[in-house]
Amino acid sequence: MKKVMNGVEVAAGLGLLAVGFLQACSLTFGRPIISFVLWPMLALAAAVLLYRVIRFRHYTRTRLLWLMLAFCLSGLISTALNLRYGWYNNVRTIVLQAIFFFVVYAYDDEETMAAREEKTRIYAAFYLAACFLMSAVSFGYMIAGEGQIFRPETGPVYYTGFFWGRLFGIYWDPNIGALMCCVSAVLALGWFFRTRSRWSRIVMVAVILMDVAYIAFSDSRTGRVCLAAGAAAFTLLYLAGRKKAGTVLLGVILALGVSIALPQAVQSGYNAVRTAETVQSTPDPKSTPEPESTPEPEATPKATIGREEDYHTDISNRRFAIWGSALEIFRLRPVFGIGHNNVLAFADRELPETYLVNNDHMRFDSMHNTFFDVLVGQGAVGLLIYLAMGVTAAVCFIRNGRRIRERTDPLGASGLTVVIMVIAAGCFISEIVYVVSPMAFMFWRSAGTIMMAATRENVD
Repeated sequence: MKKVMNGVEVAAGLGLLAVGFLQACSLTFGRPIISFVLWPMLALAAAVLLYRVIRFRHYTRTRLLWLMLAFCLSGLISTALNLRYGWYNNVRTIVLQAIFFFVVYAYDDEETMAAREEKTRIYAAFYLAACFLMSAVSFGYMIAGEGQIFRPETGPVYYTGFFWGRLFGIYWDPNIGALMCCVSAVLALGWFFRTRSRWSRIVMVAVILMDVAYIAFSDSRTGRVCLAAGAAAFTLLYLAGRKKAGTVLLGVILALGVSIALPQAVQSGYNAVRTAETVQSTPDPKSTPEPESTPEPEATPKATIGREEDYHTDISNRRFAIWGSALEIFRLRPVFGIGHNNVLAFADRELPETYLVNNDHMRFDSMHNTFFDVLVGQGAVGLLIYLAMGVTAAVCFIRNGRRIRERTDPLGASGLTVVIMVIAAGCFISEIVYVVSPMAFMFWRSAGTIMMAATRENVD
């Protein structure tokens, strides 16, 4: 029975990853194909949850388990207190978050570390393949000069191809695509050091180069911050205990420098080539009639990378104003919040002048910051529970860092790096909780593996 349920668990995890990739892809975002994958995944996850409820005593030693239960309960209370603004989407979000907590993160006290890491390698292989495919197709769109603007009735405008000095490709958002590539690069790096196969290492190098290229062409500051944080963290974690302190410090500095310089070098080199081509092919302005109106932006591989003009008046790119709205909502609902998916309904009724729904750009339904998302969605109670999870995990790692390094292979080092990167990204985009994304999946899977290695006496 246990072997069958292990297979069901892996299938449910792959289904959850697939849903995340389909939602992150412009070609499938909002399409029926997501439901075709979502419902079977939910059925498999429900079977895993039922099996774990029956064997609950084997999961009681899972670190953070009770805080996770409290977080889900807090979300249900927030929903119940704000039914007039909506409930269905909130319940669905809590159910999906529970799957991340109790299917992806939780660990059995009879499970070995080797068995856990074997499943994680399956998830990582799927992640690497899917992300590489999306990035390759994205560059294919750019090279072919293909692109499309999607204007849904609800939600923001999104693109495929190269627009506004950024490569969207087939990622729904360049920041999401860049973070996805950061996670991919770190997983590939861990795989590179773990395997002894020459061909596997060649493949991993190709994956890393593709990831760095997309991060450069996306012009995502979030992606660059996460790449630098990830490179430094992985180097520190991988070398610590193996090399002298001076060597470790030098390695971290070099990793940090390369991770900062490489995307910039790719971007600068591409822009220099395109600028030279543009100068050579620019027609005589006297022979070119003036356009009657401002045209739509075109997807073109000849455009240069860069959108620095966006930051001349607002270095935060609207985030400070959004966070200001979050504090306005918090002042009205400080204890349990308003429910994560009720932002627009609440703002329309209670704060019609707030920036979220009253600006010259779009209606914002998230805070572009995980902490503010939790503060708004579940109030001070939810945020305190969320922070308690983070502090407890951090203390556990600090106390057991050596044990974790000894009990995990290089994919374990890459897993902890993924956790660090996604936390950094959560300062600028909505991640970790309330979202079904490949990055959130790898975050919770990696966090569970780290806690298992830190707290279990017998993991072999």
